[in-house]
Amino acid sequence: MISWKKNLIFIWLSQICTVGGFSCVMPFIPLFIRHQFQVTGEAELGVQVSMFNFFGYLSFCAAAPLWGVLADRFGRKMMLLRACFISALLFPLMYVAPNVYWLIGVRFVMSAFSGTTTAAQALIVTTTPEKHMGTALGTLSTALWSGSLIGFMVGSAVVHWFGFFCGFLSGGLMLAVGGLLVLFFVREDFRRIPAAVPAEKKEKRMSPGSWSAAVWIVMFLFMLMGLARRFDEPFVPIMIGRLTEESFVVGATGIISAATAVGGMLSGVVLGRLCDRIGPLKVAFPVILTAAAAAVVQAFSMNLVTFGTARFIAFFAAGGLEPVFQTMLTACTPPEKRGTLFGVASSLRMAGVLLAALLSGGVIWFGGVRAIFAAGAALFLLLLPMTLFAARTKSKN
Repeated sequence: MISWKKNLIFIWLSQICTVGGFSCVMPFIPLFIRHQFQVTGEAELGVQVSMFNFFGYLSFCAAAPLWGVLADRFGRKMMLLRACFISALLFPLMYVAPNVYWLIGVRFVMSAFSGTTTAAQALIVTTTPEKHMGTALGTLSTALWSGSLIGFMVGSAVVHWFGFFCGFLSGGLMLAVGGLLVLFFVREDFRRIPAAVPAEKKEKRMSPGSWSAAVWIVMFLFMLMGLARRFDEPFVPIMIGRLTEESFVVGATGIISAATAVGGMLSGVVLGRLCDRIGPLKVAFPVILTAAAAAVVQAFSMNLVTFGTARFIAFFAAGGLEPVFQTMLTACTPPEKRGTLFGVASSLRMAGVLLAALLSGGVIWFGGVRAIFAAGAALFLLLLPMTLFAARTKSKN
């Protein structure tokens, strides 16, 4: 018999390793591009960072449905091993890219084969009893923030003292360790189960044409949330470079990134419970206004303390949007459709992240790095009328 508790422990440890591996270098990619390829102009650097993220998210979104189909055929453990080991192999190759186009190309291929978090969640769902599902998924979510926190701290120390090569190598090793934990300690008794509902009937039952107006609007909110929350993230090192000496940029980026991870971790606990107690709308409006105000402060910051504090507050506030919109979606969705619609909402959130990677390059090209954070504030404010509109539409329905 499979022990779901043992599986949870080792998948949790694996996720800390894999998320930490990615976080070792990814926050410092703007600094890597600037030093490795001698890119000095802020606008040019911003566009290259934007393209690096855009093509990474693009390949991830394009490949995700394929891995989902293969997971149903060959098992979820196989997909998690694929994501860990191929990412571990390709991650250090980014360091030896001869130019930024090869760097983007390696990221494109690696992202297509990644997706450790999605695979881990699917494996947990299929090996955990229904009555323990909430506990298992909630525990697994803590690994994401914990892994990010560890990766930021380890990555900043390694890159600062030993250089980018050791940073990329450390990330690859952490990904490999995550895969080995799954390979040797996680069990899955996989059996392919034929679909109980004919495909054409299921498609008709779950088609977007059957969604209510409130569902459509909440779906748009998920996409806008992904756009607003991730719009400025890749450009934090560039902004920090304006506020401190060159020798301290890597360390400051690691510290501030770790602080934002703590903010996100606290947000999920505090604001998620508050959402259950007083309702999503009473949480949504102050959270959105706080995130927008913090983004404005970041745009006009003149020192690291102000910037770091504002960024912590922004992540703490923005982290509360996820449970708010999930609660709203649950309230306007029949129980039999929630699984499908939550999957669609996750895809739309990623579409917002993809759009952020594309649009942010244009903003930094024409307005500079401070305009990135000002634009992020505007996007958060755009959530206000859309959230109110969604609430009113839900009440009418």
